Amino acid sequence: MNLFGVLLTLFGALMVAIYAIALRAMLHRGKSAEERPEESVLNGGVMTVAAVSLFILVSVTRTSIDLAPGFWKYVAITGLLNILISYLGFKALQTKDDVSLVVPIKDTTPAAIVLTSWIIVGERPSTMGYVGILLLVAGTYTLNIQGLIDQLHSGRWTWKAFLEPWLALGRSRGVRLAFAASAVGCLAIPFDGLASRSGPPLFALACVISFSAVAHSIRALASGAGRQFFDRRRGMPYAALVGGALFAAATGLFWWSFRFLLVAYQATVKRSETFFVIVLAFLILRERKSFRSRMVAVLLMCIGTILIARSRG
Repeated sequence: MNLFGVLLTLFGALMVAIYAIALRAMLHRGKSAEERPEESVLNGGVMTVAAVSLFILVSVTRTSIDLAPGFWKYVAITGLLNILISYLGFKALQTKDDVSLVVPIKDTTPAAIVLTSWIIVGERPSTMGYVGILLLVAGTYTLNIQGLIDQLHSGRWTWKAFLEPWLALGRSRGVRLAFAASAVGCLAIPFDGLASRSGPPLFALACVISFSAVAHSIRALASGAGRQFFDRRRGMPYAALVGGALFAAATGLFWWSFRFLLVAYQATVKRSETFFVIVLAFLILRERKSFRSRMVAVLLMCIGTILIARSRG
């Protein structure tokens, strides 16, 4: 069961990477900031297309929908938490601080999800599972921190450079807000798991995504950017259609994998999207990265994934 769940999550991570690269290629290459859609417009369009696609898929593939007690409670909780995550992320971007510093910190959140999933869902990984989580967390953190070290420290490894994201928490409001969004995510993910197990996973996901779609669309309309939804010069609505389809596929696989994996395992393996983004950016966008300096991180991630796949708990 773990192996199938791991494979679903890895394929979902690959789809997320394709989604990220596709949007980057469609919206950023050769375009100025004025020619790109507002963040709320893009997210609103992507989430709306994803939710509608999932509702249509569920209606076509199922004749009835059986929901366990608590389904709507779990959907409402994680839906509202996801709106809070989006709000905190938006406020972090408004500070103009370098919130990319929080990306390596986000890679350590599976360690916290071990605790929240135990409290909320009642799940505890096995000893082998714990080791796999720690190795994957260490690998993804190292993989992302290498990018920051290349950018900020000319590739020189020092302890200060390695801990730069954590040091930034004390001096940057934007990083603190982005970190808060990650902390809320640690609470949301166990409820994602409960929602996906209390009814059809794709139906549950469509309901949760609808919360975000409405919130982003309201923010876009309130800011006066609503007309961008149909602005072809800014890459819309094609970006919303392509992005929504890829986002629905990726998150659908993630939510399906909750049926076969512990919440903490799924949240950890999902971090492998970082590796896929780097590889696809190199192959498709020709973004040059040093793979040699990242091999240790990739090795740790591979070993961690194998241990989670083989663990019993």
